Amino acid sequence: MRNRLQIITFFFAFIGPNMAFGQTSKVVSGSTNFKVKYVLGTCDGTFDAPKGEAVFNENSPQNASFNIDIAANSFKTGNNSRDKDMKSDKYFYVEKHPNINFKSTKVEKKNGKYEATGKLTIRDVTKTVTLPFEAKKNADGSYAVSSTFEVNRLDYKVGTKDWKLKDVVTVDMKAIIK
Repeated sequence: MRNRLQIITFFFAFIGPNMAFGQTSKVVSGSTNFKVKYVLGTCDGTFDAPKGEAVFNENSPQNASFNIDIAANSFKTGNNSRDKDMKSDKYFYVEKHPNINFKSTKVEKKNGKYEATGKLTIRDVTKTVTLPFEAKKNADGSYAVSSTFEVNRLDYKVGTKDWKLKDVVTVDMKAIIK
């Protein structure tokens, strides 16, 4: 199955500011939401907004770079017992792996949309992924960046195969980059 990680983390491709070539900017706000189906329906949850740095210019996306983190211990579903379990060594193991990280190796524009290819690390597993994203310039020069993608949690040792919980998680990330 192709990992078309478009999460968690982060991951991940929400860094698309309109800065001059070579100028570094930061994620100043945002959200990270996810959905995963399970035997009783769909579990919705959040992580804190991604944090990190980016170099981006819409006129030369090939020169962009992104390095962003999502705090794994910020996992919330509204169920304290489930949230505690998800932070344990069976799932995210936040004590040992506090962040989900995405670091780009290439950014390009294809068919009017951007794609960031890079290394996504969840727990102690790192895989090369391509995250699609959109970037819209705001009046103040910042960018509103968004991405929706899927992650197979088993590829990153987040839990084990379980008939009660689906393997694929859908992530929706939004960020303001300044």
